Amino acid sequence: MSPDIDRRKFLTGVGSVATAALAGCSGSDEDPVEDNDGSDDTDGSDGSDGSDGSDTQGGQVQLVQIPQETTDPIGISGPINAWTNWQVHEQLFTYEDGTPPVTSSLAEDYTVSDDYLTYQFTLKEGVTFHNGEEMTASDVVYSWRRLAESENNRGQSDRIVRGPMSVEHEVNDDEETVPNSLALEAVDEYTVEMTLETPFHGTLGNLADPRLSVVPEGIVGDIEGYDGEYEYDVWVSEHLHGTGPFQFDTWNRGSEILLERFDDYHGSVADVDGVRLQILGDPNAVYTSAVNEQNIDIFDLPQSQFDPNLLSVDEDLGGDRRQGSYGPVSDDETLNYGETSLPRTQYAIFNTQRVEKPAREAIAYLVNQETITQTALRGQGEPAYLLTPPSGFPGGPEAYNELAENEYPYGYAQSDIESARQVMEEAGYSEDNMYETTIQHPSDRQASAWTAIASLLQDQAEAAHIDISVEEAPSSTLTNRALEGDITIYLVWNALNWLEADAMLRFAYPNQYAWSRWGAEADFEYEQLSDAAQQATDAWENYEQHQTPSDDDQQARNEAYLDIERANWEDMTMLPLWHPIEEMYWYDWVEGFEMHGSQRRPALNNVSLNR
Repeated sequence: MSPDIDRRKFLTGVGSVATAALAGCSGSDEDPVEDNDGSDDTDGSDGSDGSDGSDTQGGQVQLVQIPQETTDPIGISGPINAWTNWQVHEQLFTYEDGTPPVTSSLAEDYTVSDDYLTYQFTLKEGVTFHNGEEMTASDVVYSWRRLAESENNRGQSDRIVRGPMSVEHEVNDDEETVPNSLALEAVDEYTVEMTLETPFHGTLGNLADPRLSVVPEGIVGDIEGYDGEYEYDVWVSEHLHGTGPFQFDTWNRGSEILLERFDDYHGSVADVDGVRLQILGDPNAVYTSAVNEQNIDIFDLPQSQFDPNLLSVDEDLGGDRRQGSYGPVSDDETLNYGETSLPRTQYAIFNTQRVEKPAREAIAYLVNQETITQTALRGQGEPAYLLTPPSGFPGGPEAYNELAENEYPYGYAQSDIESARQVMEEAGYSEDNMYETTIQHPSDRQASAWTAIASLLQDQAEAAHIDISVEEAPSSTLTNRALEGDITIYLVWNALNWLEADAMLRFAYPNQYAWSRWGAEADFEYEQLSDAAQQATDAWENYEQHQTPSDDDQQARNEAYLDIERANWEDMTMLPLWHPIEEMYWYDWVEGFEMHGSQRRPALNNVSLNR
């Protein structure tokens, strides 16, 4: 084994990949941000169990949680469930402030082979589970096997097999993982060895994903070789042991999740007695409890209740995080406010076989991303000019902004109606010969924002000789239509499952599966690719040849990402609209809380209450 190239950076953080743990292109049933009802997984509630959060020392942090399907780490689908996970469970690596780079957590050190396939992780010694047992390498192997093999993983096995990071394993005739075939080994009590099928540049960041949390070996019997100490339903509701600063008390479905301080925590023992997450699905109930009754300590506001005139952002925390104040609200109270950009892009996909290039270009000229964020989103978003979100862009937000301001070809922060009209007239369209096309958008996710944007485009497009009609349908319906090539202009979103541009651009380069049908020769009889499509194709091929985490491969990937972004601008197959932000609010009596980045919610062991 040889030291990893980034070993010298290990104590201050290594790696470039994050696991935002959000859904893919079509939207998710557990979309954590920008739902019309504004509900989220974050925060707040009133007191219970004899605690009202009013103690000057100790007390119980009051949060709110929307209804969830599971508390089992391997079944987490998006940040909806992760707020509880960050308090109870830990992974080998983490994002200390919710921002890159990845740092050590339960792993004390690691090495990787010269071919970037075999990793050895040295675990911290003396880490105790909430059931009193010491964490060992066998616990890690069992936990990761559950993600690959258990029927309770809710389809999340691609975090460890047959995904970007795929551990060597065997499959049966049904392409299912053969039990206990993963190339995982407890070399000794505190050493875990893992061998991958192919190199993956984001391995360490992937291991920070909450789905790879460590639980005691054999705690449940849902994989071969284990009978389990508890029945599954009893475990997830009463005995969800982890290594985090808070231990699980109970999960009363539809009511609350209760956590207690873990006094034998291997890190900083919590100042508060516990955490209560009241389960509320009604945004009006959240607002009433949080703002009118002041029964919730840390929360998010329903979108319908947000007033941009009450917001003041005056502090840049770095890592694409900002803080300020919001108010006054009920009883003239002013709230603390924090925001961070999410690794996610909302955009329009053009079916290049149904929408002529002049129309695609004209619509790009018409769109003013600044107007979209200030009107349709009421300021709750950031203008998007590239498909890759700023946090995953080569060089980060600063490099993103520099490229967008200097090179975006369709008018930065403006609507260029004259250029749009000129493009369409050169293509033979006029007031008497309008170009007709259709926008499709989901009716069940972020519908109000999509409706406002579609209406805005309808109005503007008439001046450029484009007649736009609008169709609404459930996300699942539109996704199926997109797979069949039966969309025209589809308003949709995608999030980075790891914090590098390929997590987004794998949907963007020309191939027969792209919803844009850009360069899909297998389905359409192109004589040859356009210059831009060829540029993007060559860039993706270059990317595929540089998959290791070495500095040279990283540079090659970065160049490929920029080539694909510029090629997309040229042929305008996917039009970036905005990047969502996550917002949190908290009262002055919550001390020690600071806005974290989008890669993880903070553990609350350093928070105190002085109400």
